[in-house]
Amino acid sequence: MKCKSCPFWISIVTIILLSLVIAYQFVEPAPPKNIRIATGREGGGYHTFAVEYQKFIAQKNFQLEIQTTAGSIEALELLKSGKVDVSFLQGGISDETTVKSAELESLASLFYEPLWVFYPTHKPIQYLSELRGKRIAVGEEGSGTRKLALFLLKENGVTVENTIFLALPKEAAAQQLATKEIDAAFLVMSPTANTISELLNNPDLELLDFKRNLAYTSRYPFLTTIKIGEGMINLEKNIPKVDKTLLATTASLVTRRDLPSSLVRLLLMAATDIHKKGGFLEKRDQFPSGQFVEFPLNAEAHHYLDKGQSWLENIFPFWLAVTLDRLKVMLIPLIAIIIPLVKGVIPIYKWGIRFKIFRWYRILREVDHDIENMKDLEVINNKIEQMKQLQRELLDVVSVPLGYMSEFYTLRIHLNLILGRLENRRQEVLEH
Repeated sequence: MKCKSCPFWISIVTIILLSLVIAYQFVEPAPPKNIRIATGREGGGYHTFAVEYQKFIAQKNFQLEIQTTAGSIEALELLKSGKVDVSFLQGGISDETTVKSAELESLASLFYEPLWVFYPTHKPIQYLSELRGKRIAVGEEGSGTRKLALFLLKENGVTVENTIFLALPKEAAAQQLATKEIDAAFLVMSPTANTISELLNNPDLELLDFKRNLAYTSRYPFLTTIKIGEGMINLEKNIPKVDKTLLATTASLVTRRDLPSSLVRLLLMAATDIHKKGGFLEKRDQFPSGQFVEFPLNAEAHHYLDKGQSWLENIFPFWLAVTLDRLKVMLIPLIAIIIPLVKGVIPIYKWGIRFKIFRWYRILREVDHDIENMKDLEVINNKIEQMKQLQRELLDVVSVPLGYMSEFYTLRIHLNLILGRLENRRQEVLEH
């Protein structure tokens, strides 16, 4: 049996499918499964955190590839060249041109990184300017420590022209400082690092107290101050013996601007899980943060830090939440087309049913109007055959909605009535 309403519904479905196909062209491509991150040397703080990120991200069915470097300067170059997607970077390492470039953005600051300046006790200093003419370990080439140390020393008039700068690894710097081969060492490390503990426990060494910390932090937004209170490192040995004020930068996650927004959220999920508990210097829930970042904050990162995980991410596995979020653009044509269709299809469908009934009634009316004037037997027989054909047509109709069954059955009654009148008229003609 032929479906008379099928062309109508096929047209509706075709319109919807075409709309979805067009909308799919604007769907963001699926994010890559592999993310590359630059860290410091293996065993360092950045590398240790990267391993934790790697484990977290693996649980979300993504992979984090770790690229070790000599420090933040080298990591920054890898990021700028596109050889990695994201990097741990120490604050204060970038020049103004790099910061203002459109290719890099910050995801969040993660934790404090104190600047430790140690010197021999028998050669006391109060200000960095007093290091002029000394032998100073300022960190390895390519490290963020070296960049920060040279910057601060230059601001205090201590330059390569009047001072000897040594590019020593942290362990070598600590050793030479202990053996009095150098006069000072700049280190950017966690207070819980073994190297810091050893230097603080050495009675022949002293930690510089930054008396002019307000001058530094007001001039350089990437710097902040932290307090190391008496006995804070070791209560039993009362280390340090007096309160110390240190300058500190913050470690940040910095990414290329073209990193997909879903991967931005994945990295921040990892950062939140790992850093929200705080640390020796950080309070719980203080990090990750949009403060203390050196590069412009990524828009998606700003939204995540402000709002947290989306309701999709709270309900579904991350990969499924990403897929649904990507496809949300396809809701636009669905909303724009289906709602009007829903509003319009039902009245159109109702009108179609009524139109068919009215068409049949129009035929009945015309026949009914001419019955009394019919005198030709052949004409009467043709009309009777037409009514029987219409009767068969009505018997084949099975898709009439319940709301129209009353009109449908009434039509069939009237059809039988007209058919009866035609047969009576034929009998009258035959008798005459």
